[in-house]
Amino acid sequence: MSERAWNYYRTLYEVVKAVNSSLDPETVLKKIAERVSWALDVKACSIRLLSPDGKYLAASASNGLSDDYLRKGRIEVDKSGIDQQALQGETVFMEDAGSDSRFQYPEAARSEGITSVAAVPLRVEDGTSLGVLRVYSGQPREFSGEEIEFMEAMADLCALAIQNARRHESLRSDFELLTAFEYRLFED
Repeated sequence: MSERAWNYYRTLYEVVKAVNSSLDPETVLKKIAERVSWALDVKACSIRLLSPDGKYLAASASNGLSDDYLRKGRIEVDKSGIDQQALQGETVFMEDAGSDSRFQYPEAARSEGITSVAAVPLRVEDGTSLGVLRVYSGQPREFSGEEIEFMEAMADLCALAIQNARRHESLRSDFELLTAFEYRLFED
């Protein structure tokens, strides 16, 4: 097994273990961002979730990005061509984010030392996109078919973790309401 294949396998194992052992999306998404950066040997990885109104992407987890870069401003879907495309289900690449009109903050990318970017949608079974997983390289880089497939698998695991956490929260809330209702019923 090649070193790259081993890194993908190891990352997949650790991410699946995290998804199965925690219902805290922050913990799971942070682990995914860390492991994706490591496995692909890139500068950074971020995971952004779509706001309830669908107008912006909120930073949910990242690895390798400075606090200044993360605070550069809100990622507005209607101003970020890369994210518009990703949210429509496409895997998107930019060879030079600092000069690509689809990138909302090109100056911030240049200041951060970001050159190439790949964005992959976080999609659930029905095809709905929950957000975007982005990978950042400090040098011009083309991502191979194997790397794309790996990123897409990690994005699917992100979506699964988010969906599991949301379902758990909904069930917990329903249970609490039912328990409170039953308690009042038996009090009367």
